[in-house]
Amino acid sequence: MSLNIDDIKVLKGSDGSLGWPVAVKDRVAYHLFKESGKNNASDLPNVAVTFLWTMRDAVIPRLDKENLAIATNFYTPSGLTGMLRNILGNPYIRYIIMLGEEYSSKSGDGTAKSDEGVELTSANALRAFFEKGIDENRKVPGFENSVYIDKNIPTEMVMKVKDNVKLIDLNKDMPDASFEEKIEKANDLIRMLERKEPFIEQPYTFEYEKSKVAMQYEGGPLVVHCSTIPETWVEIIHNIYRYGKDNLMNAETDRWIKEINNMVAVIHDPQNIDLSYNPFLVPLTNEKIEAYKKEILSPILPEGKAYTYGNKLRAYYYPSAEEIKELVSSKEYKDFEFGQGSHLDANLIYKKNKLGKECCEIDQLQDMIEVLKRDPKSKNVVAITWHAQDELMRKHKSSPCLVFLQALIHDEKLNLFVFFRSHDMTQGWPENAYGCAAIQKRIADEIGVKPGILTITSGSAHIYNHYYQQVEDTLAKFRKQKIDYNDARGNYVIEVKDNNIVLTHVDKESNQELERFEGKTALDIGLKISHVGQIYKTDHAIYLGRELQKAEHALKFRKKYEQDVELGL
Repeated sequence: MSLNIDDIKVLKGSDGSLGWPVAVKDRVAYHLFKESGKNNASDLPNVAVTFLWTMRDAVIPRLDKENLAIATNFYTPSGLTGMLRNILGNPYIRYIIMLGEEYSSKSGDGTAKSDEGVELTSANALRAFFEKGIDENRKVPGFENSVYIDKNIPTEMVMKVKDNVKLIDLNKDMPDASFEEKIEKANDLIRMLERKEPFIEQPYTFEYEKSKVAMQYEGGPLVVHCSTIPETWVEIIHNIYRYGKDNLMNAETDRWIKEINNMVAVIHDPQNIDLSYNPFLVPLTNEKIEAYKKEILSPILPEGKAYTYGNKLRAYYYPSAEEIKELVSSKEYKDFEFGQGSHLDANLIYKKNKLGKECCEIDQLQDMIEVLKRDPKSKNVVAITWHAQDELMRKHKSSPCLVFLQALIHDEKLNLFVFFRSHDMTQGWPENAYGCAAIQKRIADEIGVKPGILTITSGSAHIYNHYYQQVEDTLAKFRKQKIDYNDARGNYVIEVKDNNIVLTHVDKESNQELERFEGKTALDIGLKISHVGQIYKTDHAIYLGRELQKAEHALKFRKKYEQDVELGL
């Protein structure tokens, strides 16, 4: 069987552009049409390589390209659908070599497991698919909640990939080998594997499932207030899925998302780590949360990682030690705000960079703590992760999503405000939230106050299209309708007296009167409340409207009105 190479080259991807790969193009590190001049079908490579969580720069330059069709990371189990689309678009691919780091963190501690005890990693999803395929419900056994196969890809085609493409698992076959040895083995395989014909007679592309039409809303930020991190996450996902606009991750991608700009999550009890309510697509464990907390509080940069938030916050790189030394020794700096003291450069480490030049690393987290110890009212307690020479001047890079955080003491509690420029709300946000809560607690404990509110603003808060069905299923299961009139802005007492409806706004704790509204009708009172913008919760507003209408009816027909008691006929 032989295919026309032009049939592969002119395939249409989800972004409308022509050419293979047809899916997640911007995330592919290497593909045969990107760098090679192959123009004959007989030359088309058979081999794909995935290196999971390992940095592409550590792999791509070292791979033999002669029989290499595509090489890419594979971060989460949901990547299976993109893999299927690209293989069915180029059925010359007959082998996938898998190697590299299987966990987002080096330890992998606490990774969620299936009912059979299998860790829910992308590597295990690949293993499960090539061993078992998909079941009658089009699910990968063991990964029912973390992998969704688009309905437009026929089951028959999915199983053709499973049956005709061989997974070569170097991590499993060479458990004690070094990364270098695995790269060497991969190159041997790329050169020596038997060349095979395509497994289907033509390349295929498939339509994508359409997302639900976004509901209208006022635009701009949406604000969610909840008690715990899991409760907040459910409300965030509901709002994005309901109101989010269809968008692309960037102009050169085919990754569609639903997006809200500046989604604001206000978590009132962020230190609560009770996971009995565990709605996340991949359930979190206490071990996983603790491992992530450890990483985000550590200045250490693990080998093979471009950055961690902990490294950026606790070992922030500044290229010139000389400039810092000159600054901290200047009279102006010593005299400014705090006066002289050993704290001036206590949170700096002077060291040599790779070129032998003296540089320094700044522990921003410790600096925040010490500033608040000296001045609990300070508004200068901030930390950043971006570097001008890297992120600001090279926006094509994969820069840290967490950009900025600020700590403020309010009502004798430590509130933390965090800004993420771009946020995968299904997979990334939950761990990030627990990590931010750990930073908040560390600062609060060190300065001797209780942690307060954690506010996380996500500049681009998005849900990837391959999660839409899982999001619908999750919301149906975990977001239950409930009546809750508890309003942080206060309670209301409604009375009918002196031929008027009287609504008294009272303090939630002391019951002290805060303000009073009077009128003859429910509309009179409602307009007055609306004008001051006092009601926050929709269900509380509906309750007040109902009670005010009862009070108007009682006044009109000379009946006795009692709040929360049905009127007599």
